[in-house]
Amino acid sequence: MTTDELKAPARATSGPARTARVAVLGAAGYSGGEFARLALAHPGLTLDALVVRSREVEAARDLASALPGIDPRALRGGGPALIEVGALEERIALGGVDTLVAALPHGVWRGLLAEHAWLAQAERTLRVIDFSSDHRDGSAGYVYGLPEAFREDVAAADHVANPGCYPTATALALLPAATLSWIRGPVTVNALSGVTGAGRGPKLTTSFVEVEGGASFYKVGTVHPHVAEMARTIKRLGAAVEVAFAPQLVPMARGILLTAQAALDHPVTPGEARDAYARRYGAEPFVRLLEEGAWPATRAVRGSNRVDVQVTTLFGGTVLLATAALDNLAKGAATQALQNLNLMLGWPETTGLSPHGSPW
Repeated sequence: MTTDELKAPARATSGPARTARVAVLGAAGYSGGEFARLALAHPGLTLDALVVRSREVEAARDLASALPGIDPRALRGGGPALIEVGALEERIALGGVDTLVAALPHGVWRGLLAEHAWLAQAERTLRVIDFSSDHRDGSAGYVYGLPEAFREDVAAADHVANPGCYPTATALALLPAATLSWIRGPVTVNALSGVTGAGRGPKLTTSFVEVEGGASFYKVGTVHPHVAEMARTIKRLGAAVEVAFAPQLVPMARGILLTAQAALDHPVTPGEARDAYARRYGAEPFVRLLEEGAWPATRAVRGSNRVDVQVTTLFGGTVLLATAALDNLAKGAATQALQNLNLMLGWPETTGLSPHGSPW
């Protein structure tokens, strides 16, 4: 395939846009709360329920404290209910909910389905977006929800596995090169992450005192659970290669800044690499190839559904160096989920989403 043949896929199309009544499981978490905020402003979504654990119901007391960033006036007069998982059964049975957004830690959604027979039965008839890694391997009929690569599959799906933040950045950093079969591999990925990627639950390693003023590696090599997802996705894009990963925790609340390096199967000039990326991403609403000489920054994409990428080649064109920045709570979680849900419902995939960051 030549760079002339490399173009962004056509937009998925469907019939008239549908509406959805949504319950967010894990609404007290960072990504669940972010999705709830977006859903309240979406013209096609009704936020019916915020599902939290019993101790979180007690701690939240009311919707305004559960979602402290939301204007309480938006929650009055028929706003979403704050409930536990058990209370969701009746709302589903009465038709109040047709879409579940499971913004839960890894393994929890799968565990809930095993624990509650009524939920497992309901899941088969509802729209579901799973934020966890439980179904990113395609199990149980879930489609991998990376719109820039698989938007037509997403548009036809009822069950979508939302990609992880690191794998999203990795895939979009490498997608044009992988689809051109340039990558010989192996791939080495280095990434800086904000502490919200570890979730909202209190942990010593992500407390302010432990992270302020420093940076640290964790789960280096092939032990991080996202490595398998990265390799699986890159293979689907056209490069069956091994992946090594060196994630680093840095003292910022949100953001991913990622570098991917890969050996190429033939020499590629920096200009050829940029041309390929420009052709592939030129029509993508949420991926921006930066101007030559500019490099991604997490502040530029904070709060947005945008990914900034830059690419060059090294050592006589034998090694690809691709970089990306995204917001781990946004394109790495909640806004990408809404992008997927837009596709599932037949809305323009940009509905309710901004490509603009909030750097200050």
